Amino acid sequence: MKKILTLLAVAFAFGVQAQVNPELNKWIVQSFSYYPKIQELATTSEISAARVSIAQSNYMPNINGTATYNYVDPVSQTQFPVSATETKTLLFQPHNNYNVNVGLTQTIWDFGKTKAQVEKAKAELQGSKQNVEAARLQVAAQVTSIYYSMIYLKKSIQLQDTVIAFYEKNKKIIEGKIRQGDALHIDLINVENSIDQEKNRKIEFQRQYERQAALMTYTTGLSEEPTGTEFDFQYATAEELNAASNPDVLAAEQRIAAAKADARYIDNNRLPSLSFQAGAGFKNGYQPDIDEMRFNYLAGVTLNVPIFQGSRLRQNVVVARKSLELSEISKTNLTNTLQKDWQSARADLVAYQQQEQNAATQVDASREALRLTQVRYERGVATYIDLVFASANLQRAMLTQLQFKYQATLASTELTRLQGVKFWQE
Repeated sequence: MKKILTLLAVAFAFGVQAQVNPELNKWIVQSFSYYPKIQELATTSEISAARVSIAQSNYMPNINGTATYNYVDPVSQTQFPVSATETKTLLFQPHNNYNVNVGLTQTIWDFGKTKAQVEKAKAELQGSKQNVEAARLQVAAQVTSIYYSMIYLKKSIQLQDTVIAFYEKNKKIIEGKIRQGDALHIDLINVENSIDQEKNRKIEFQRQYERQAALMTYTTGLSEEPTGTEFDFQYATAEELNAASNPDVLAAEQRIAAAKADARYIDNNRLPSLSFQAGAGFKNGYQPDIDEMRFNYLAGVTLNVPIFQGSRLRQNVVVARKSLELSEISKTNLTNTLQKDWQSARADLVAYQQQEQNAATQVDASREALRLTQVRYERGVATYIDLVFASANLQRAMLTQLQFKYQATLASTELTRLQGVKFWQE
């Protein structure tokens, strides 16, 4: 007993727990690979991962190979005497100019610009991953809602079949009483009217069931009917919402982190940067033989200091800071909305559970009342109106109980989603 209590304490210490049956679990997992929105967000996450690699590549040098050819005419030249009767022309560059080299540029110090870009890209990557998780939670909750709505409608149809069968049975009794002169023809008309009404209700339930089945196919790609018959979604309700586990809130936090990194990057754009350049290759144009290809190299550093760029830098800083402020406000609004939805769903769950218990008592009482009325009617003590009234009371009580069970399941599903609990297994 002590061990059991310890396990329960550990479970509640970690917040909430949820569990689904294998059939529903299969449909949820199937929806992840079928629903286009999740595939879209997954692709966005892959793009964000590539952007991280792009940002990190700024730490690496840029190496470029270049080959150029230029024909120049005229070229600078001069003449000088080599003897009393002979002069020679000296060209300062060849007509055909060749240059083949490999150049390297490496940033030595940029005052944190590259680091800020990398941090922003990583935050956006984490945010995109949380967006995927939020979409998976949303779709899982949607599939769960559709699944249990199909069970609810299926059980409602079965209940209607029971009611119709009850009226069909009483129709035969009335027909017998009419032949014996103990009932009026109007009683037969009334029971036939009741049968038609119940059949119309069944048709409405069937219509809703087909719509839910179509929605399930749209979400999962499966054209199957649920074999489950119970509202067996298990959820341990937490006393308070832990917003930190909700993927939407986590994504909002990553947007704040990305905005902070972007603000740092823009602030650092006002600072200088120092880079190293080097190159080596072959070119012609060197004296005394200007057509000969000769090896050459260079190396140096460049200091770039922003002095004046209009008001662009200052305005970019203002925009970055406002974007950060907007992200923080968005998170606060999201958290408040989440808290409101949590409290509403929790209130719904408590109310539906209590109402379902009250409805169960009503079902027992209505069933016993119908049984007694049926006996009294067969013995001629009760009227057909009494029978219809008792039957309608039982039907309403059973449908009400079924509806409360269904609504309590939906409230549990919503609480699980808001908490950010992964209630399926892959």
